Parts: sequence; C-alpha cells; structure tokens
Amino acid sequence: MRLNRGALAALIVASWAGGIAMMVHRAGNRTEAQRLAEVALRVQPATFYYLVERNGKQIGAASSALDTTASSLISEEYFVGDYPVAAGKAGERTSARWQTRLTRGLHLIDLSANVSRPTKPFSINATVQEDTSIFIAGKKTTHRPAARYTFQAPLFTPTIAPIVFMLSAPPKIGRSQTLSIFDPTTRTVVHPTITVRKDSLFTIVDSAALDRSGEWRVAHRDTVRAWKIDGAPHGLATWVDAEGRIVAAQAGDLSAIRTAFEIAFKNFKSK
Repeated sequence: MRLNRGALAALIVASWAGGIAMMVHRAGNRTEAQRLAEVALRVQPATFYYLVERNGKQIGAASSALDTTASSLISEEYFVGDYPVAAGKAGERTSARWQTRLTRGLHLIDLSANVSRPTKPFSINATVQEDTSIFIAGKKTTHRPAARYTFQAPLFTPTIAPIVFMLSAPPKIGRSQTLSIFDPTTRTVVHPTITVRKDSLFTIVDSAALDRSGEWRVAHRDTVRAWKIDGAPHGLATWVDAEGRIVAAQAGDLSAIRTAFEIAFKNFKSK
C-alpha cells in the first residue's frame, strides 16, 4: 500500500512538472501573431481629452479615441487650436484628424491624416498591402508623388506603438523594445527603441462643472500612475498609463495633459 501511494504521488508530481514544462515551452515559442492577438484582447476602448498649452497658456484641445468593431480596431486623434507653424510666431487656427485602422490582431490596415490651416496644410492616405509594404497615395495639391515602402511586420503608428509596448509585458523600469513605426509626417518607417525610464503618480481632472461666470471648472480629480517612455519621434517626452494611453506629453514649448472634455474643448471654444 505504501509503495502504491508513493508511486501515485511520484506520478502526480511528474505530471504536474510536465504540465508546467509544456506551458513554459508553449509561452516561449509563441509566434509574433499569437503574441499580438493576446495583446489585442487586453485593449480597452476609451476616449481621453487633453488640454494643449504653449508656454503654460492654452492654445487648443485634443482627443484620443480607441474603439473596437467585430473585425477591426480604430484609433482616432483630433486637435483644434492655434498651432504654431514656426518658432517665435503666433499660431494659426488649425484642425487635425488622424485615423488608424488595424485588424483585431493588431496588424495595420490603413491610415489617414488631414491637417487644415491657412499655410502648410497636410494630408496623407496610406494602405498596407500584402502585410509587408505600405502604399502612400500621391497628392496633386502638395505635389507629393505616390510612394511604397517595404517593412518587416508588425508595423504600428506613433499612437498605437505605446499601447502595444505597455500591454506586451509589465512596465518595469529599464524595459525596452524596438518597434517598427510609420511616421506620417516624414512618410518613412522608423525603428525606435522604446524604453521605460521612470514612473510617477499624476493627479488628473476627470470631471468639470460650470461656475457662476459660465466657465467650466474642476469638479473632481483622480490619480493615475504613469510611466515615462523614451523613443517617441521628434523628441516627444511621453507619460503613458498601464494601457499605453497618453497621460501627459511635451515637445519643446508645447505640452498636453489629460483632463475633462469640458475643460479642454468647451472652455477653449468659448474664448
């Protein structure tokens, strides 16, 4: 009886160890498509709003929306405000909208960006073809010819890359990953290394109320843990939350901070 019990215990331990070994082997041999599919399952639809300032003064408002459909994931960024065209000059009234579509497995499908302003308007439409090349349509108004670039999949945009990075593994300080990113402003594919530098708690406005003067004021604040990541294009310093969504960002004298919709958009519209 003791021998049988010992043999049974040894069999259970061996089966358990074998199961763990199989799980480790499976986790270590996942394909890139499998890893992205797992990341995609953790993507949460949400819309955030941002107060955009230049040297501490509001010049506009922005929003960043992420939504899912049965077959795709859609990211859309929007900005309206007085964006500076050149250093030291007053801003021009600008509206910009940028939409990115990906499969539910986080493979880029297409993107479009349109910037409307009196000088230097900008637009781009790009489509991924055969998973290894991106085709950029030509523009007669800006005299830009069509172009095609090959890349090694997967390819992301600057707003999607932090989401993939943060959801791929725990955000430990010093963790880094090299990603392929399409930069629509230069129409090129770049390969920055994104690195987690530090973390901090941010106090964010999440609701607003009208005061007696008719202006929207802070009604409630909440704390959000964010991580500073390096590797964003154009020297952008970015703080993102655990899901890779921007909490705060700064580039030169321009900055953005997450806030309530009314404080970002309605207060700016009333000025």
